[in-house]
Amino acid sequence: MSEVSAGNSPELLASDVRRFSGSGSTSSASSTIDAGAETPAYEVPLDRLSIFDVLENLALSTRINQINHTMRRKGGEIKGLALRQRDRVLRGREEDIERLKRKFLASLKRFEAKWEDAHVVSQREKLAFAFGLGNVFASGLLLGAHPEWFHVWYSVQMCYLMPIRIYSFRKRSYQYFLADLCYFVNVLLLVWLWVFPGSRMLFLSTYCLSYGTLAWAVITWRNSLVLHSIDKTTSAFIHVLPPVVLHCIHFRLDENYKAQRFAGAAELKSLSLWEGMLWASFWYAIWQTLYHIFITVRRREKIRAGYLTSFEWLRRSYKDTKLGIFVNSLPEPFPCYAFTAIQFGYQMLTMIPCPIWYHSKYLSATFVFAIFMVASYNGATYYIDVFGRRFQKELGKLQSDVATWQNNSSPPSPVTSPRNVPVDGNGIGNGNGINGTDNGKADQLGPVDEDVDAIDLTDDKENDRPHSTLMQTASAPANIEKAALQTGTIAALESKKSK
Repeated sequence: MSEVSAGNSPELLASDVRRFSGSGSTSSASSTIDAGAETPAYEVPLDRLSIFDVLENLALSTRINQINHTMRRKGGEIKGLALRQRDRVLRGREEDIERLKRKFLASLKRFEAKWEDAHVVSQREKLAFAFGLGNVFASGLLLGAHPEWFHVWYSVQMCYLMPIRIYSFRKRSYQYFLADLCYFVNVLLLVWLWVFPGSRMLFLSTYCLSYGTLAWAVITWRNSLVLHSIDKTTSAFIHVLPPVVLHCIHFRLDENYKAQRFAGAAELKSLSLWEGMLWASFWYAIWQTLYHIFITVRRREKIRAGYLTSFEWLRRSYKDTKLGIFVNSLPEPFPCYAFTAIQFGYQMLTMIPCPIWYHSKYLSATFVFAIFMVASYNGATYYIDVFGRRFQKELGKLQSDVATWQNNSSPPSPVTSPRNVPVDGNGIGNGNGINGTDNGKADQLGPVDEDVDAIDLTDDKENDRPHSTLMQTASAPANIEKAALQTGTIAALESKKSK
């Protein structure tokens, strides 16, 4: 027994030393086991555990819990900081967006107010007139001297006239007119010019639609070439220019250049009416389907609220005609279907002469020139009727005011008196016209409460007068002078009464 105790005493002593040392945990004890030993990890017997081992293990678990708690707390702080930073950035972006939006809207309102200013309107109309006249001159010059550049000229004008059209139509709630067939045909022509110039089918379709529905719409819709109005000039442009472009490509270009630049036009040697109707009907069906889905169906509530479309405009404008009475008498939704069928039949009818225009250079030029002359005649009618009617209206107001002054025997008030009527010392007008000068400016007749572009040319009721406006205004200078003399006489009588 003494030998056993003596033999084991060094090992027990070493284990006791390791257990009560600074690293006297079970992990330090297990580190003494040889790495190559096959015996399990060293475990301290339960009878050899001391109170220090238990306290040390409890302290270690407490430290681990503290570390975990600290990490969770720091993680929550970092997450909260990140969320606050994100909210601050998003809130700053929203504030920046709102500030930019308010600034943009304020700038737009200032621009609109300046745009609608009377002086700016006058200057804009003058510039539009000069631009329209220069446009006609430049188009003729390019068509005769450099026909290879005419399609570029057309495309450039589309790039700046259409944004103006979109802005003006949206401002007046006419944006659904932009989905009409005429704009679709212009887009189709641009696609053929710059994307698929080698497509024979696309050229044939565009030619039939341009010389058919688009050109004849100048007569149907009474498009007018009013040079001082950008709106009316654009309407005439999108109906007249596409046939001119196609005439120039087909008849004016050199054959070698046409074969290289517009292979589709060079490939179509002869135009077949049935083939043209077939492909034009194909594109018409695509347009009509898209129009029905996106305008007639999806915008039904807005149309009922008062937004105009071409169909609603035609129903109102031709409601007194036999065809309009028939279409409007149909139950819903058959008026829309009837309008679609009538428009398709109109398209087929207008395409019948297309082979004639395609095979004869002179007949094609005559047709395009006739369409241009119709637009010019409508513009001349607009100028004569509208400005003559405006002048007659102002003259009627003046005569009515003179009659009122005579009946009341009182001097004219500053609000209703004619503008700038000169009266000499005897109270008699000097007879130099209504403004006392020889310049005869139209704006001396007083403010005009009727917008030039707001007058509908398709309403023919004004044309049913027994005498033309031009004949009625022929005696206007004498009537104005007579009214001015009467006004001066009344003022003189009132002056004597007061004395």
